[in-house]
Amino acid sequence: MQFAARFDVGIDPSTVALCRGIALDDLPGERIWGEFEKLLLRARRPSIGLAAGLELGVMDKLFPDLRALVGCPQEPAWHPEGDVWVHTLQAVDLAATMIDDLPVPKKLAVLLGTLCHDLGKPPTTKVIDGRIRSLDHEAQGLSPTSRVLDRLNVHTLDGYDLRRQVLALVGDHLKPGCWHKEKSGVGDGAFRRLALRCELDLLYRVAKADSLGRVASGAPLPNADAQEWFRERALALGVEKAPLK
Repeated sequence: MQFAARFDVGIDPSTVALCRGIALDDLPGERIWGEFEKLLLRARRPSIGLAAGLELGVMDKLFPDLRALVGCPQEPAWHPEGDVWVHTLQAVDLAATMIDDLPVPKKLAVLLGTLCHDLGKPPTTKVIDGRIRSLDHEAQGLSPTSRVLDRLNVHTLDGYDLRRQVLALVGDHLKPGCWHKEKSGVGDGAFRRLALRCELDLLYRVAKADSLGRVASGAPLPNADAQEWFRERALALGVEKAPLK
């Protein structure tokens, strides 16, 4: 997976067949994480490795919650790009372009948060009034995100509580967009309280990748106006990196 992504190469069909026949249930989390970390941090387009993982059977064997994104429908008016898997791959690739200025633990928080942000959609997706909806998917995504992090044995990294930050980013990834819709009613206190749960600068990046990761031929290009508004408010209040003392 990580070689395919880092070097943008295909995998020989005989190697794919061999890999698909190998049991992976005896791999320790640290070993899996070692490869996954390289995939996320060293690849220009992590989606190549994630797609390879699907082809190799890795998602079925190790990450069923990620595998569940494949074929999970989305409302075409909001997501013309396709199912949740397609959207997630687009979003992760975008997130990888937004993290160069961050230290490694925070880079991984953004990438893992983006990878897991819609894990709550498979169990919540329904057709309501003729539209495909995934109500409360951000909160429902916390349990599957925890399972992915358990498989990767992700907890703290260099003293940074990576696990807590990823869960917070998943749980609040819709906040910038929702608040923008009712921005006149969102007070400074809401930003200050949110800054106690997660780093708003990282949330901005995850939400922006989510918003822009919906590109489809013939569809209007998406924008990140809501996320830019969110970032400007956080900067103006001085809570983009940490809550007020």
